[in-house]
Amino acid sequence: MSHNVLLSSGISPTEPSTDFTPEPLERTNVSSIDVVRPKSHSLAFVSSINKDEPVVTRRELWSYYLYYNGDNGVGPNGFSMTLFQSLAFTAGFDPVKGPGSSCSAADASGQCVVPWAGGTKAVSSVVLIANGVMTLIFTTIGSAADYGTFGRWLLFVITCICWAAQFASMSLTKPSRWPLAMALYMIGFISYGATLVFYAALFPRLARNTARARVIRERYESGEISQEDFEREESLEKNRISNISTVGKA
Repeated sequence: MSHNVLLSSGISPTEPSTDFTPEPLERTNVSSIDVVRPKSHSLAFVSSINKDEPVVTRRELWSYYLYYNGDNGVGPNGFSMTLFQSLAFTAGFDPVKGPGSSCSAADASGQCVVPWAGGTKAVSSVVLIANGVMTLIFTTIGSAADYGTFGRWLLFVITCICWAAQFASMSLTKPSRWPLAMALYMIGFISYGATLVFYAALFPRLARNTARARVIRERYESGEISQEDFEREESLEKNRISNISTVGKA
């Protein structure tokens, strides 16, 4: 039955059809990424390494090392939360005894509240609110570090903000300034966390463009070493950079 249908349609069952012509490929440059794909089909190949990236200099590499050793969270930033809680606790009062009482009195009930939005709120709850806001912000701005090249400028700006918030918190001595201490604590830790995110995002581009990494890649592309040797040497180079940059945090 199927044999008769083929004969009636003019197509020989033993001769393959030669009417198929493969579609030409189209090359498109998108943000220094070469994309090769058929004109009407899905992606076929993507290369994400831009060979026009500059070689990392020794000064840039050591700047990377020293930045991370300095950006370790030890300093005023590490005590800003303690300062915030201390000022809030001192400014608060015992809700059992009413306003004007001290949370640290010998006969205190163990509760401590501060004025909040027209009412009162426990100091521990205020601290949780501050931490919750920071967590929300971290989950929204962190992904920006992986896109574009503006991350280095954001890293510079948030580093300055982090420094300013830390040193400003050292000037707070009065309990009545606990709201400002809370704001500086949040700004300091948000900016500090952001510096870690944007700093880490620079690592892949930096590691693949050191002088040694470039030599390894050139040897691989010229066929001098195998892919296995290339991956091992590249991994060792990345580990070397990572180990030196984190030596101060051990």
